[in-house]
Amino acid sequence: MFGSVIKDYFAKSIGKSPSEIFSVSIMPCTAKKAECEIPTMQRDGVKDVDCVLTTREAVRLIRSFGIDINRTEETDFDSLMADYTGAGVIFGATGGVMEAALRSAYYLVNGKNPDADAFKAIRTGAEGNTVVGEAPWRELSFELAGKKLTVAVASSLGNARKICQAILDGSVKYDFVEIMACPGGCAGGGGQVILGDDVERAQERGKKLYNLDKGMKERFSHENPAVLKLYKDDYGAPLGHKSEEFLHTDHYAWNL
Repeated sequence: MFGSVIKDYFAKSIGKSPSEIFSVSIMPCTAKKAECEIPTMQRDGVKDVDCVLTTREAVRLIRSFGIDINRTEETDFDSLMADYTGAGVIFGATGGVMEAALRSAYYLVNGKNPDADAFKAIRTGAEGNTVVGEAPWRELSFELAGKKLTVAVASSLGNARKICQAILDGSVKYDFVEIMACPGGCAGGGGQVILGDDVERAQERGKKLYNLDKGMKERFSHENPAVLKLYKDDYGAPLGHKSEEFLHTDHYAWNL
């Protein structure tokens, strides 16, 4: 989605055509390399994202130039779209997408924000977390506008198969299910940096993402100033015609 916005909204803001911009996305996900080549991820022959580097490749590139990150001065992101929220940060942890969505869903239904940590029980190892079976997924029940909702989170394709089978055979029923392909979510992505001890650090990285979220001023997706400006200036409203065209894709048209 951000690649699409760069080639449209950002390009117009700096007086450039989409073809004059080369967009590089740095991702913990190896699948993004294939995704950026999908025909529906381009417009008029111009790709939304031109190139994808994994985080591991980015680290290797930085090291090859002899750059010492610890001695590099930290600066703010360039505009446009420099603002981000805690809800966006936790997208990288399993359950983070669901938690971010629930924060905004609560607001849209009730007209006010919940406590930002109201749904933290869905997090791995959180107090109050309900473990199902041999812990192939996690679930949470809560009340929203007088209706009881039950949601579930699973990561890894093996666990995705288990929860899908449970739903199909009727042993469980959920209103919202989040699936991430990699164990622990994007924090455990196939393109993540591998350290010498070869220890999986998805959970450790996930906890750091939640700590970043907790310390942020803005923790709700619907309060992101840059996104609000994008809709006000150009895209109209969520689920509107332009946002549908630029921020959504037809998965059935993917030729993989």
